[in-house]
Amino acid sequence: MATEDSFHVRSTYARLDVVGVSGDGWEEGIERTRERSKLNRKSVARFGKEVDGIDELEKKMRGTLDRYGFFHSPLSTRSEHRIFAIPSPTLNAPKTLTPRKASTRPSSPTPPTMGEQPRDEAGPSGSGSTKGKRELARVAKWERMMVKKRMDQGGNVVAWDWAAGKGAKVSRRVYKGVPDRWRAAAWGTLIDQKQSSSSGKGKGRATDDELLELYQVRIDQPSTFDVQIDLDVPRTISGHVLFHTRYGLGQRALFHSLHSFSLYCEDCGYCQGMGSIAANLLCYFSAERTYALLVRLHDQYDLHSIFSPGFPGMLEAFYVQERILESMLPEVYGALKKEMISTSSYATKWYITLFSTTLPFHTQLRIWDAFFLEGQDLLIVVSVGILWAFRDNLHSKEASFETILSLLSSFFIPEDDDAFMAWVQATLALKGLRGKMDQWRGEWRGFVTEGVEMQKLM
Repeated sequence: MATEDSFHVRSTYARLDVVGVSGDGWEEGIERTRERSKLNRKSVARFGKEVDGIDELEKKMRGTLDRYGFFHSPLSTRSEHRIFAIPSPTLNAPKTLTPRKASTRPSSPTPPTMGEQPRDEAGPSGSGSTKGKRELARVAKWERMMVKKRMDQGGNVVAWDWAAGKGAKVSRRVYKGVPDRWRAAAWGTLIDQKQSSSSGKGKGRATDDELLELYQVRIDQPSTFDVQIDLDVPRTISGHVLFHTRYGLGQRALFHSLHSFSLYCEDCGYCQGMGSIAANLLCYFSAERTYALLVRLHDQYDLHSIFSPGFPGMLEAFYVQERILESMLPEVYGALKKEMISTSSYATKWYITLFSTTLPFHTQLRIWDAFFLEGQDLLIVVSVGILWAFRDNLHSKEASFETILSLLSSFFIPEDDDAFMAWVQATLALKGLRGKMDQWRGEWRGFVTEGVEMQKLM
């Protein structure tokens, strides 16, 4: 029965790849795979024919989109979607790894909540605002910094590189934020750079062209995860125009890229957190390119260790995070330990989705810019950054198990992305931190060898 269900799922997506669905991007669409309903003429696209009323509905819906393609709607009021601002004044970067002195002023265990996520309006570059002018200037800098490396037979650029003499500026400009129109080029180049400098597991793997060919083969092969992927697809950033319609173009691309990747590694297969990562990539890349990038993340960025059964890489990251916390914020570390709040109870979703369900989309993009540059060290420091911002609340005299876990399970919106990323950059650049992180990773692996690793976590 499972094989039959898997075939039904794949065949449904394959047929809709040919005929499409009506109202793609502005209507919710019709569920088919779980209900095993047949395709009907009213729900598939009718190419070349005008559908009465659809233009007005599309116009109305698209008029509500923000600059990144999200419909303007508040976050759910469910408890897991409490919204807290990350105040910029709390982001005074540390100078050393020495403990941060606790605040002497009284503090509440819970910061003020925000009513809903602020709307990110259409891009500022079209206005004469200071922000718009600054963005246009950054776009011009990136145009001078990137050059075409390789083109396909149709004349499309498939690979970019840094212009001669510009490599030294990459890190500084990445932390300032890659202009959105240059993200696909920048991310691809940073990943290529990571691959070329890899020494170990990822080196010698398939080329991008080979991966794209492999995608075309695997898209028709059965996967034991097909039914679960199909269940998760409509739950993944459905507030985005690309993924709003059931079986629309975006949902089909999401299914195909996750299906193909589930066949790449027998250990990792598929887990739910992969959906958010693939969806973010699909906002900038095709399905086949997204598949290739998922492979690169698996190999060069060692997401294999995070997604493998038991999440060994994530547990290692938790241990390193706890050691940084113990060194820099001992009061917060002590408060969490006193209340017996494990790092896994709040940070699992941070790591497994690369913060896709914890921070607003525009902040996620800034973090991903730096992640493709830095690797997993970046994820650990961002996690510490959230704890740093709320340190007074977390070790408040009135803090309890409930208030701490409630706060750390919330949705966070930095008041200023620049301030947040400047904190991350400065902290990651602290003298001796990288060496300490490597040392703590070595300690953890020793604990794993001895079989005592779980006793070493908070």
